[in-house]
Amino acid sequence: MLDIKFIKENLDLVKTNNASRGVQVDLDRLLTLVQEKNSLQREVDEWRAEKNKFSKQKPDPAIIEKMRELGKRISDHEARIRLLETEINNIIARIPNINQPDVPIGKDENDNVVIKEVGERTEFSFAPKAHWELGEELDLIDTKTAAQISGSRFSYLKNELVLLEFALLRYVLDKLLKYNFIPLLTPTLVKKEPMFGTGFLPTEESQIYRVNPEQDDLYLIGTSEVTLVSYFANQVIDVENPIRLCGFSTCFRREAGTYGKDTKGIIRQHQFDKLEMVSFTKPEDSRTEHDFLLSVEEEIWQDLKISYRVLNICSGDLGASASKKYDIEAWLPSEQRFLEVTSCSNCTDFQARRLKIKFVKDKKTKELVHTLNGTAVAMGRTMLVIMENYQQADGSILMPEVLQPYLPFSKIERSAQN
Repeated sequence: MLDIKFIKENLDLVKTNNASRGVQVDLDRLLTLVQEKNSLQREVDEWRAEKNKFSKQKPDPAIIEKMRELGKRISDHEARIRLLETEINNIIARIPNINQPDVPIGKDENDNVVIKEVGERTEFSFAPKAHWELGEELDLIDTKTAAQISGSRFSYLKNELVLLEFALLRYVLDKLLKYNFIPLLTPTLVKKEPMFGTGFLPTEESQIYRVNPEQDDLYLIGTSEVTLVSYFANQVIDVENPIRLCGFSTCFRREAGTYGKDTKGIIRQHQFDKLEMVSFTKPEDSRTEHDFLLSVEEEIWQDLKISYRVLNICSGDLGASASKKYDIEAWLPSEQRFLEVTSCSNCTDFQARRLKIKFVKDKKTKELVHTLNGTAVAMGRTMLVIMENYQQADGSILMPEVLQPYLPFSKIERSAQN
């Protein structure tokens, strides 16, 4: 969330920034509402002072009537102020973070800028199969039964693929521990405040599952970024060195607006597992930490020996909280294209302002921290990319060398039952 003082002092910048994000917010109305609220508040303060003065005098009918009149004015004004505050907060909640200077200006994912491509794209002497074909032939993925049980965009992962997921988790977790990440297993159901605090409400509401709104009124997280960042809500923390958390969780997304897109296999699921990284830093350290998180993501894909590319995400494709974001896309042989497998965002003080996360600067003043997040490993997409890039002519799938110490096999192949 942006500070109202910043908005007032940088109105043209915020308007330009909103336009670059494709966001329509009536900032002129916002400032009119703020002006009205401030005017009413000044009158309330004056009347309270007057009422306090009368309260110290010997009461008589005239003074009692005057105090009753002042109390009625104050009550009416405060009711109006509460309505204004609600409308002001609703407008501010829809204003996105400010782009960093090197964010490309663009409308959507087609305007994202490729920074670099790393590694050789996998080539085959045979026609490579899609991961869902390999999954069916090797009895690793069952979407048909899942559709009967839960509906479309759900799956059963089976046999060696289950072991591969936990091997990936342990391999990446071991790496993060070396970089001083604190591991957490987080809740998957949260209250409204963490969803709002991390910026997923109100702008991403269409993608979020809401549970029992008339009773529990909880939300299923789409990433453990929500629970990791919110861990320090309403606290003053020490970020002399970055605080780094990582959280493994099952995640849920409605995938609204993706009808007919990536319907086969496990590319785009309503439910998936992910290991997420989150950092808390001083403002002057966040750009360096952003590059660090990206370097960890790259290191993982280099270890897996799979070709990938890094993208600088354009303004129109940024989430509300991010001031800058990198994506990594890995090579998908069956479709001869790159597939998004990680994201990495610097949210500056946007989330910290909503969640009231601060640090003490120069042993005196309290300031907002900067928060960052990055995908360590999204299990489903990473595994399907491994399946496709490591498939063999005989239908088997080799395991990346870096994962073999975590597995009781080096290859997934047809058994008598398959």
